[in-house]
Amino acid sequence: MFKNLPYRWITALVLFVAYSIQYLDRVKSSVLTPAIAHDVHLSTTDIGTGAFLMLLFYGPAQYISGFLTDRFGAKKILIFSVLAWSVMTAWMGMLATREEYLFRMALFGFLVGTEYVPSARILMRWFNKDGRARAQSLLSWAWILTPAWAAVLATQMAAHAGDWRFVFYVTAALGVIPLLMIGLLIFDRPEQYPKATREDLEYAYADEIRAGTVQAGHYENAQKQILSHNKIGFLDFFKNPSFVAVVVVNIAMQIVYYGAMVWIPLYLSDVFGFKLTKMGFWSAAYFLSGALGSFVSAYLSDRVFKGNRRVMILACFIGLIPFILLLATVTAAEPAMLLVALCGMGFFGNMAWGPFLAVPAEIFSPELYGKAVGFSNGVGYTCAAFTAKIFAALIVVQNGAKVYTNGWYFIAACVVVGIVAAWFIRPEKRVRDGSASASLNAVAGT
Repeated sequence: MFKNLPYRWITALVLFVAYSIQYLDRVKSSVLTPAIAHDVHLSTTDIGTGAFLMLLFYGPAQYISGFLTDRFGAKKILIFSVLAWSVMTAWMGMLATREEYLFRMALFGFLVGTEYVPSARILMRWFNKDGRARAQSLLSWAWILTPAWAAVLATQMAAHAGDWRFVFYVTAALGVIPLLMIGLLIFDRPEQYPKATREDLEYAYADEIRAGTVQAGHYENAQKQILSHNKIGFLDFFKNPSFVAVVVVNIAMQIVYYGAMVWIPLYLSDVFGFKLTKMGFWSAAYFLSGALGSFVSAYLSDRVFKGNRRVMILACFIGLIPFILLLATVTAAEPAMLLVALCGMGFFGNMAWGPFLAVPAEIFSPELYGKAVGFSNGVGYTCAAFTAKIFAALIVVQNGAKVYTNGWYFIAACVVVGIVAAWFIRPEKRVRDGSASASLNAVAGT
């Protein structure tokens, strides 16, 4: 089946599967929140605080993992991440108090914040500009598609076992699968893969070969050659308007994603009265639509718009707003409109992952991707942490029922900010003064 598949796509598939298994914890924690809250005596405020703490510590971990990835290699950081995830998942099943829940969420965020950046960093080196959005889109399916099936699996397993804790113990044991896959099949760079073909290497370094940064056929010191043309410091990242715009877009994307991830299950339970198993199926509609939106967007970005990432990012945000507003106003008597709102929000809300996550590698270089995207994600997750608290505060009680309308309006306002920021993502228009900027232009082939 995979005999004629380029190894870069095998690498992407392995990272997708490994990341999907790791992402189970957040899905289970979210969709089982009503049951967890009942047993551990958590209020809506506690749940918002837990999401806040997870994201607050997850943010800085992104930048730290980016720095460590660029310095020590992605594979080592990924192995650490899997081990930490397994321990944290098992611990979730042992929770007994509110205080323990909050502490676990904070520690989970910090330790497991090491999962994304090394995975993306590997893909950025194995893929050139012609395929990066699609590779990132495949990886994004780990956090888009996983909730679709894991939500159903977790709710069904908990219902049949009669205990939500059992779900966490079972999935913690699954950590051995990504551990073996990463250890045996993943290589930080194509030249480290013993069976790498000339085509593998020429494809991976096509952008650098065209720019004259790397000489075709000589890849043993490719990393040093590329870095010698990219001597930039931390503050130099912010001299590029496109990178600043990417950071703001990342904030909007994380707010939308975690707004859906944290609050849709509770919204369905509180407003529509869905039971655990039914809620899992309805939550899945959002994520299945998201997987389709991510794939369509990445294909168009790579193939049709030839690396113009801004078009699909703008399409994502502009198309998203009507469905958020619909979700804010739909009533329990309108199940068909609820389905439309969830599917539309899922489709458009996940369109931008592949395109905008590819941009830092095209502004700078895959060799600097860890630091760049680590900082961008760190800021995005930190802001999403505070907005989780804001959303919780905007939920009001009217006539004994919780009303989420103001929370969804707040998410829509954040999307408008994303639209403005996306307009300034133009990697081809780089800062041209200074040696650092000139070297960035050379690497990008402009």
